[in-house]
Amino acid sequence: MANLRNLIGRTVRYLAPARSKERSFSADIWNNSWSHGYDLNILNEDARYGVVVAWMRRYERNGPLLDVGCGDGLLEERYRKVSTTQIIGFDYSSIAIERARARCLNDVEFLCADGRTFLPKRRFSVVVLNESLYYVDDYLGVMANLSRALIDDGVFIVSMHDTRVTRRIWKNVQRSYVLLHGAALRDETTDGFWRVRLLRPRRWDSPQASP
Repeated sequence: MANLRNLIGRTVRYLAPARSKERSFSADIWNNSWSHGYDLNILNEDARYGVVVAWMRRYERNGPLLDVGCGDGLLEERYRKVSTTQIIGFDYSSIAIERARARCLNDVEFLCADGRTFLPKRRFSVVVLNESLYYVDDYLGVMANLSRALIDDGVFIVSMHDTRVTRRIWKNVQRSYVLLHGAALRDETTDGFWRVRLLRPRRWDSPQASP
C-alpha cells in the first residue's frame, strides 16, 4: 500500500504543471544564500560559462549587453577578460548586487531590480538569461518584455540546468522564439547537464541573425 501511495505521489508530481522555482526562491532566500558565500566560480561550471561568454562576444556588436539575474557579477568579470563592451546586469538580491559592485568592473552597471517588473530604458544587442529564467513563473511574459528591448538583430542567450521543469519551459519558449544554435553540456565529474540556446523572437523575418 505504501508503495502504491509513493507511486501515485510521484505520478502526481510529474504531471503537475510545475512552472518554475519562483515560490521556493524569494529575494530574502537569495540574500541569505549570497550572504553565506554562495559561489559559482567553480570548475564544473566552466564549460557553461565558456559557451555563454563565447556567444556574447560573437553577437555583442556595439552593445550594450543585458544580464538578467546577474548574481554577484561573475559572468561580467569573466567577460571583461575578452571584451570591453558595456554591460548592464541586474538581480533582485541586494546582497548579490553589493558583491557584484565590489568587483569594480569597468563600464559595467549593476542594478537591484526584479525581472518580473523590470522596464528596460535602452535597447540591447544581447540579453542573457544565465540560469535565471526558471526562477520566474511568467517566464514568457518576462521574455516578451525583454524582446522589446532587443535591437533589430539582437539575440537571447539562455542557459538552463536540465530538469523536468526546464524541459517544459524550453518547449513553451521555442513556440515563440527561433532556435539559432544550441549546446548541450554535461560535466563528467558531477553529471550535471545544461542546455544553452541562442534564440531570436519569431516576429523577425530574417532566417538567421548574422554573426
